[in-house]
Amino acid sequence: MRLTEPLPSAESPLRTISGLLRDAHRWIVLAHVNPDGDTLGTGSAFVSTGRRLGKTVLWGGPSVVPEGYRFLAGTRDYAPDLLLAPLSPGVGDVVLALDTSTRDRSVRDLAVLAEEVPLVNVDHHEDNERYGSLNWIDPSASATGEMGFLLLRTLQQELSLEAAEGLYAAIATDCGNFTFSSTTARTHEIAGALVASGVSPERMEALIRNNHSLGGLHLRGRALGRALRVGPSAAMTWLDRRDFDETEAEPSETENLVNELMTLKGVLFAVLLTEEEKDIRASLRSRGLLSAAAVARSFGGGGHPQAAGCRLPLPLEAARKTMIALLEDADVLRPFARQ
Repeated sequence: MRLTEPLPSAESPLRTISGLLRDAHRWIVLAHVNPDGDTLGTGSAFVSTGRRLGKTVLWGGPSVVPEGYRFLAGTRDYAPDLLLAPLSPGVGDVVLALDTSTRDRSVRDLAVLAEEVPLVNVDHHEDNERYGSLNWIDPSASATGEMGFLLLRTLQQELSLEAAEGLYAAIATDCGNFTFSSTTARTHEIAGALVASGVSPERMEALIRNNHSLGGLHLRGRALGRALRVGPSAAMTWLDRRDFDETEAEPSETENLVNELMTLKGVLFAVLLTEEEKDIRASLRSRGLLSAAAVARSFGGGGHPQAAGCRLPLPLEAARKTMIALLEDADVLRPFARQ
């Protein structure tokens, strides 16, 4: 497979997007709310490459960068609570939304963009709302980082080490370190190309995984200590606000915690409920017939069949009972089975 020409379909907007980026004077790169490794790693790669190409690049989103991702290039310049209006986007600008399935997950004033400013929506979520003036949505990609690699290689044949590390972080975090079923031969080939360009998997593993605070470790211990089996093939745990107060852990330190439940023998579906100020955040994982995305959508959320999330406007105890009832009720589960 030629990585610089991965999509032979004439309908692919890959070359159109690369042309827009090449001609633009300023790139405004947007991450989604509560940013993860995919949106941040891909964004970091675009920031690094854009600046090497002589572009003015602004990068931000509606939330702060979690401590665990501040090793990524460009995060010192990342603008949390970014608003577009003060930037006065106009002719010569392009706005790039990465890994963001809906407008609601982007900056608050995304709608202020004038018609002459291209809004490029690059994402791998199958439920993406295609809100951009140009949309490239590829659910076959394990991560938006895969798509970012293909796009940036059309702009600059040789990626910088900073850009390559950002893309590797994006892909590795979103495909469960190459263990999720979304991982494909293309995923491995792209990762191999990034390693060939200088990325050290050992270094990236240390930066991504081995960076918990002591409080974060204690927080994970609390969650794992109250884990329970639900039915023959599901598991669930939860964290309340007191857990965070007493351990002094950051909310971002729960990332991938739900994956620990998937290591239980026979578990095919896992739920982590986290109490936040106004509601309960549910992180869902699946490797069976029950689609995590379908369950999340039933509560107004979304994601992928293997990994998804949603919010429940309920007290924690009510949210626990709701999820337990869902997972125990075979009749309820049947509509969520993958086709």
